[in-house]
Amino acid sequence: MPDATEVGFALAALVSDHQAFPDGAAHDLHRLLGHRIAAPDPAVWRYDRLQLLLNLLLRDGAVPTVDEYQAHRAATTPGDAPAASTLIVAYGHWLAACNAAYRLLGRRTAAAVSHTSRHRQFRRSFTPREILDAIDRFHERFGAWPHQWELLEWGRIERAAALRAGAPDPRIPTAPMLARVFGTYPRALAAAQAQRHAHS
Repeated sequence: MPDATEVGFALAALVSDHQAFPDGAAHDLHRLLGHRIAAPDPAVWRYDRLQLLLNLLLRDGAVPTVDEYQAHRAATTPGDAPAASTLIVAYGHWLAACNAAYRLLGRRTAAAVSHTSRHRQFRRSFTPREILDAIDRFHERFGAWPHQWELLEWGRIERAAALRAGAPDPRIPTAPMLARVFGTYPRALAAAQAQRHAHS
């Protein structure tokens, strides 16, 4: 089998023969090889794409809203970080992009430090009012009432980010806590909406 150097010399000879290899084809080959050689490592590309989002998660210990991300992007890294809309298209949902950024830190979450008092604090039971306040807080921050999976995903990311940043428990319920207090998520959501309507 020929080594890489021999193959390289053979390709160079072929490309330099204008009858065997037309100029247009040589130009296309040069462009394709240049793109492949210049293409960044996927891990580097992923980190660069999510770096600003990761920095916000680490700084605040909380999931930023799209508006917060965009404001920080405009103020500190114009042109470097992708727009929030680009991340949403790439990951399918804003919370999925936030989760991807958090996963760059590794999978160390509250479950890995169950012996700490902070972890016990994160698992403290919820009152009905705390659950309604958490649902309302999502509505306030993200501008829409959450589906159950959105509330649970937000809570999972926020708890993990807060734990890593040394921030207080964000007090967002898990699925078992929701079921224990309200039975079903639609009941909890309806109660949160009624509470907001009563105070508006």
